[in-house]
Amino acid sequence: MTGSADELFCAVSTPAGTSGIAVIRISGNGAAKSIDRSVKIIRSSGGYGKVSELPGYTCCFADLRDPDTGVSVDKVVITRFEAPFSYTGDEMVEISCHGSPEVKKEILDILYRLGIRAAGPGEFTKTAFMNGKMSLSSAEAVMDIIASDSSEELRAANIISEGALAKRTDKIENDLYEMMAMIEMAVDFDDDDSPDDDTRVKVSGILNDSVAELERIVLSYRKGRMLSEKMKVSFTGIPNSGKSTLLNSIAGYDRSIVTDISGTTTDTIEAVCDIYGVPVILTDTAGITKSSDRIEALGVERAIREYGKSDIVFYLVSPDTTVKQVSDQLHDVRAKIREDAELIVLFNKSDLGSNPGEEEIREIGRRYGASSFIPISASDGTNVEEVRKAIKAHYDNAGVSDGGLVITNRRHYETLDSALGILRTAVTALDKGEGLDVVSSIVRAALDKTGEISGKTVSADLAKTIFDRFCIGK
Repeated sequence: MTGSADELFCAVSTPAGTSGIAVIRISGNGAAKSIDRSVKIIRSSGGYGKVSELPGYTCCFADLRDPDTGVSVDKVVITRFEAPFSYTGDEMVEISCHGSPEVKKEILDILYRLGIRAAGPGEFTKTAFMNGKMSLSSAEAVMDIIASDSSEELRAANIISEGALAKRTDKIENDLYEMMAMIEMAVDFDDDDSPDDDTRVKVSGILNDSVAELERIVLSYRKGRMLSEKMKVSFTGIPNSGKSTLLNSIAGYDRSIVTDISGTTTDTIEAVCDIYGVPVILTDTAGITKSSDRIEALGVERAIREYGKSDIVFYLVSPDTTVKQVSDQLHDVRAKIREDAELIVLFNKSDLGSNPGEEEIREIGRRYGASSFIPISASDGTNVEEVRKAIKAHYDNAGVSDGGLVITNRRHYETLDSALGILRTAVTALDKGEGLDVVSSIVRAALDKTGEISGKTVSADLAKTIFDRFCIGK
């Protein structure tokens, strides 16, 4: 995808469609000179006549013309960036033009005729990675920034983009390489090929510290998954317990149909919303009941399947919910939800009175692992904000975010989790008295994995796969 720095490529970096302005990027040595004959500078701070004469990080107002006919295409602002202090690390030019699709099309056509080829997906960021401007994990975070749709997701992506993950993995790698050098020296200089106990103790300390650090990073994915894939929250309970009303209240709009008729919801209904900066998918499910109606029964089956996908299951108890219904249904819910999922009981319709079996229901709830009990009224809004806070608290309490680092990328998680597993194997081998040369060979395999995060050991095929998911122009 990326050739030499002398190979020029270009793309529109702003979204498709009509807009007030658009930005077209050109990267490669000689980027400014390549467009000189199509640009007539109208005004620049130093009175320069050519784009190639502009100092780096300066702009000019210009008329961009067809090089063959001299016909004006658009009045533009052109910014020049000098290597190596540009986004890609090579010389770059950015053309800010009007955002008409035709204007963008004609400017690109001019650039192609000037010998500048079209950029591939993610080619600007891939070039930055290849030029050492950023680690592979930081490069991937650029796409996560573009795709973010909540403040917490944007914050996590920015932290990784700024190099937090690369710094942490670099520290682990440096410690492990020093440990391997220590092993090599001990083996080379020990006459009986049996390094002393002091060396083994030092190796054990470095290995265990590295395992602990990797564990903290890997655990942060519990939070990160909820950002990249959105936290999944489902509402369940008997028919007409107020699930649809609560979903609408939290979502802030009428997503689910609400009536006084029992069993109105016969399918799963989703609403996406932002709760204190966390992206959440709320799911209204069919009321749990035994029914001979085929459609209603299918709705219950889907509701039960939904529990297994959820990070939080809210079980709604209305004043007419019986103790037996709660006992039977919480048994089924507990059997289906994930081990790390949270079960919360909501005593809904508090405006109509309390449930006569509330204390017994609380005891049953505790028996099935309910973490809390909240009295609410979805219809008048009483304590609905407490439900929102409970959702945010689940996110806050999931995993760790040591130093603010939260990994949201599944590839990062799977790669680092694999490295962690390999390092644990090395610890076990050391504890069993295996030779340090054996331990060192195991650690080298772990370093191959961590290198896939920084990009030090990434294969060409993996790099292509990663950057192919980028948008053109980034």
